[in-house]
Parts: sequence; C-alpha cells; structure tokens
Amino acid sequence: MSFEIVAKDLAGRVGLLHTKSGVVETPALFPVVDPRKQEVPLEAVQRYFGQVITNSYFIYRLTGGRAVDVKKMLGWGGVVMTDSGAYQILRYGTVEVDPDEILRFQQKIGSDIGVILDLPFDYEEPYGSALLKVEETIRRAKRAAAYLKEMDMLVVAPIQGALYADLLARSARELSRLGFHIFAIGSPTTLLEEYRFDLILRVVLEVKANIAREAPIHLFGAGHPLVLPFAVALGVDLFDSASYILYARDDRIILRDRTLRLDDVKTDYLPCSTKLCYTPVKELREMPKQERTLLIAEHNLAVLREELLEIRQRIHEGTLWEYLEIKARAHPTLYRFLKSIDRRLLEEYDPETHPDPHGLFFYSDTAPRRPEPARHRERLNNVEPLSRRAVVIKVEEKPYNRNWQYLYLKKTLGDRAHILFYDPIFGIIPEEIAEVYPLSQNESEGEDEEARAHAYEWLRRYDLVVLYNVDIPLMGKKVVKARSLEEVALYIQP
Repeated sequence: MSFEIVAKDLAGRVGLLHTKSGVVETPALFPVVDPRKQEVPLEAVQRYFGQVITNSYFIYRLTGGRAVDVKKMLGWGGVVMTDSGAYQILRYGTVEVDPDEILRFQQKIGSDIGVILDLPFDYEEPYGSALLKVEETIRRAKRAAAYLKEMDMLVVAPIQGALYADLLARSARELSRLGFHIFAIGSPTTLLEEYRFDLILRVVLEVKANIAREAPIHLFGAGHPLVLPFAVALGVDLFDSASYILYARDDRIILRDRTLRLDDVKTDYLPCSTKLCYTPVKELREMPKQERTLLIAEHNLAVLREELLEIRQRIHEGTLWEYLEIKARAHPTLYRFLKSIDRRLLEEYDPETHPDPHGLFFYSDTAPRRPEPARHRERLNNVEPLSRRAVVIKVEEKPYNRNWQYLYLKKTLGDRAHILFYDPIFGIIPEEIAEVYPLSQNESEGEDEEARAHAYEWLRRYDLVVLYNVDIPLMGKKVVKARSLEEVALYIQP
C-alpha cells in the first residue's frame, strides 16, 4: 500500500492511494452500488467516479459463501471497495457470518479495499454498551491484523466510540498500532440524516488527534457537499455514500449548498447546469418515476464530483479555509462548528507555507479559529526584542513597511527604537517581517481579542513603549501615548 500526499492545506490533503487495480486520487468518494439490484447503470456512475463500494455480505448471501469475481459480477472495471456487513448489524442487530470469514471472503472475490466486521452503533448508544462494542471491535481488529500480510487488498479498520471522546481516543490509538492500511470513522449515518454536522465533525477531530499522522481516513456514509469540505479540512481522505440514489428516490436534488425537493422548485428550470437542470421542471414532474429517479441520481453524482474537484483545487491553492467560511453560511451547525473549532489540530497539520500564495486573506468573524494568526504569535514568543525601546503604530495602508508614517519614523528614529505594527488579527508585527505573507496582505472585520491580549503581554518586555494610534491598555511609567509622529520622536531621544 502506498499513500502519496501531493498537496496539503489545514489538515486536508490531496493524495494518491495506490491499490492493486489502480490509483484513487483523494479526497475521493466511493458511490455505493447494490450487487442485488443496481438502479443506476454503472456506465452512468463511471462517468463521474472511478471507484465504487459494494456490500460483500450481500454477495456472500447471494452466492452461499462461494467466491465470485466481484468486478465481473458488478460489471465494473475500476477500483472496488467492499464493506463487511456492519451496517446490517446496525439495522437488524446481527449478521450470520464470522468476522474472519467475511474478511477473507472479501479478498477471495477480488476486492481492492476490504473492511473488517466491526460492531457499529447509533450515537445515542448508552456508554456501557458502547464500551463493550468498542472492546469487541478492537479484539476483532487484533485477530485480523495477524494475517494482514497474507492479504492482497488494502484493509480498513473502523474506529468506533459514538460521541464518547474517551472511547474514540482509545479505539483510534489501539487500532493505530495494528498496521492497518486505512482507518475509518463509523456510524455517523443518523447524525447525517439529522444534519448534525457539528457532532460528526467533532468525532472526526477526536479521531484525527489520536491516530497515526499520515494514515488515510475514511468517513462512512458521508455524501453531501455541505459536510465534505469540512471533513476533508479535518483530515478525512475517503468517503462513501448512497445519497445520490437515496435522495433521487425521494425527488431530492443535491446542490452544492443545500438539498432541493422537486416539489419546492418555483422556477421553470433548476438552478444548476447538468442534464437534469436543462429539463423543464414541469416536464420533470410529468416524467415516469423511474426515469426521473435515474436523471436525478446522475445529477447528484455530478454535483458530488464537482464538489470534490473544488475541494482539491482549494487545497492546491491554499484557500480551503476561505471555502469553509463560504459553506458555513449554508447551515447553522457548520457555522457554529467553524466558530468554535479547536485550532490546535489545524495548527499542527496546516503547512507553514503554500507554493503560490495569492490574493488577500480575509478575516471574518470566524477568523480567530484560523491557524495563521496563532502561529504568528507563537513564533513571536520565541523572539527576543531587538531594542529595549519600541514604537507601536497602527496604520491602514499596506504593506505596513511602505506606509509613509513608518518611513517618516524610520528616517527620524534610525535604530534608536524597534518599530512595531499593530494588526487587529495578527497582533504585533515587527517591521522586519511586515511584508511576509499574509501579515500585510489581509483584510479583517473587527478585531481578534487574542491579538490584543498577546500584544499586551509581548510589549511588557520593553523598557519603553510609545503608542501611536493604538488603543492597547498598557499602563506604567514605561508606556506613553503620542498624539503625533513628531511627539513620538520626542520620546525616543538618542
């Protein structure tokens, strides 16, 4: 198994997952196909995706445990991932197959990626029951790990724990030690159905914080453009979903920022550009149900593909956070999550530089959760002042060190004081690094309180601080506020 990382932004990455049948570019989604009866022709699926996931337990039941070639059975030439039947446990309470047997069966039928049979549970599961299922899943994973080297497929170990942080952490740490190729986050289906995106993303955060750093992560059942970029930003690489057909059966049309019911469309055409969207709405409503379902399902596949392409492009650009801010306005749970996200994980994984930074960094009310301001302030803590005297100015014109006020002070003061700029998001910016991206290449709404607090602490290092056009609550004999640039020069005597 090889997982080659091509580009990073936040904790998200564009990567190449090598399987025996081909390479999957991540972030990637595996559309769910049913081996018993596939409503959407696989030729249509293949127009948008080069990989699918199917249920090995269904195949096991259909063939009586006899191995068949899964790709010939499906009529699919690309990468095939198989699930183990765990979702059927969630729905019906049990499956009639041994965990070791179903994993070996997945290899025998030619799966490229197989999944061990875990014990999933609903997020409302009581703690005691959840603990028992986590322990049993870990036991099964240890058994499977003993013959991983015999497998000619990639093997996925699902991490369980529902919403219990300690169980998620234990499951992630234990499974990380066992040498599986891919790790999955299980059982978010009910949360997705209820649009509790914030809870799902907190689960992802907990798992990512406790798992092997470079391990590919799969999120089961996530198939809506609203949640995909957030999950990717937190480190998820792979997804699977039957949403494209499940929504279509209900006349629900997936758009990039919402789901639209056909009955709720008030215009003559849908607001999109697929084959479905060029069909008059009146004509769609009058179509035979099956024909309309197939048309909507293909549209849903197209939108999911478009979303993943957008995410990959954003990662390459280094603008994934800006994209999250756009998407967060589409649902309150996403907005709340973005405003409250623990940025420590993002700071750890986010690249310090991007190959081609461009444009302005815009800092809105979610800006304090971005990794860049905190990283700048942390680095500044490790730097000793270059002088015992500092002049702190706040100016509007950028880059800061090309501002006429700065140039006047630099000419007047020379090296008698260290000139610092006060930025409402980054806080203190020393003159030497004022042009470093994005310290002078940003626009902001309001002010970050952490920037102000950090400035207060950092300026206490100086013997004398002269403030010009800056409102920082520093007090003491060594702090003065100048009303003009000429007055600044008077305080900084040779």
